[in-house]
Amino acid sequence: MAIFAVTYEYGPDIDTRMAARPAHRTWQAKLFDAGVLLASGPLEDDFVPGGLLIMQADTRHNIEDTLTQDPYAAAEVISSTTIRGWNPVFGPFAPEA
Repeated sequence: MAIFAVTYEYGPDIDTRMAARPAHRTWQAKLFDAGVLLASGPLEDDFVPGGLLIMQADTRHNIEDTLTQDPYAAAEVISSTTIRGWNPVFGPFAPEA
């Protein structure tokens, strides 16, 4: 399976995002239990608010389809999404040598 780094940038509507957060986190927990989501969390810096999701799937298209099911997508609080293939060399997601 391929691994992907997904970054979200959130729009300015914090109230709507916070209202959708419990459903978003439940959705993520289901993906984690299914082995699709490997890690996730908010990005914390002085840039635009956002999140990082490390996901695995057979294809980028599978990731795209999965992201459409995110409650944040339905709430329209994501202003941009970037999906990049990721090849971990070290750490828990790196293939065993």
